[in-house]
Amino acid sequence: MAVDVSGAHPALPEGARLVRSSGTMLHRQLFMVLREQITRGVYPPGAALPNEEELCGHFGVSRITVRRALSDLKQQGLVERFQGRGTFVSARLAASPPFQAESFVDALKRAGRETQVRVLAVRTALPPVSVALQLHVRSGEQAVYAARLRHTDRTPLMVTEAWVPLELGRRVTTAQLRRRPLYDILLSQGVEFGRVIEEITAVTADPNFASLLGTEVGVPLLRVTRLVYDRHDRPVEHLTVHLNPQRSRILLNVPTEGGQTSVASRIVHDPPV
Repeated sequence: MAVDVSGAHPALPEGARLVRSSGTMLHRQLFMVLREQITRGVYPPGAALPNEEELCGHFGVSRITVRRALSDLKQQGLVERFQGRGTFVSARLAASPPFQAESFVDALKRAGRETQVRVLAVRTALPPVSVALQLHVRSGEQAVYAARLRHTDRTPLMVTEAWVPLELGRRVTTAQLRRRPLYDILLSQGVEFGRVIEEITAVTADPNFASLLGTEVGVPLLRVTRLVYDRHDRPVEHLTVHLNPQRSRILLNVPTEGGQTSVASRIVHDPPV
């Protein structure tokens, strides 16, 4: 790939100096910048990345930092490195599948097919005040809490934490959740899902989530919070999902008509190839 007369690589973002006091290690910051450009198609499959010297000069980091970032990209299957030739975006990267609108339950079924589950906890407890208010749980009343880690092979993808009212969660056990997803247990009890309110935000990884998702403390995570109602507009589940944006994305489908009531979202995972 050509380099302009100023010596700067044409695809490198302007003002891209890394932040040394952000709480995220420099090589991880550089990894995320390059990964984002690869996934956006700035560097398409087969394209050459800037060489180590260009990356050092542009981002103001050492060669060791650059090599660690490139090594992480290689480990994720995003690039291939060749001695004497440089670093190239992996030609094996598959294009993102087209977004197809699907129901809430169909999206849950897809997640179950594409991932495996590890049950972290199932217990009856007092929910946090904010959760209790949203679930219409009275003060001092308990609910059922279930935490799970979803993964593919050995790659952790997301941590889910669900609260359901006690009358709906009495039969939820660790053994059941190993065999059946929570939504399926609720459906078997006659729950008919209605509307879903969803909030998407960014948080930093605390030691617990960093350990579960195989990343570093302080790196940014996506947090998706869903409040699920039944057909009678009663809240039946409060779900919080933490995702590593290095491996997962959230796609939204907004129709041109009825966009206020027909928005559908789907979580898409990009584990290492």
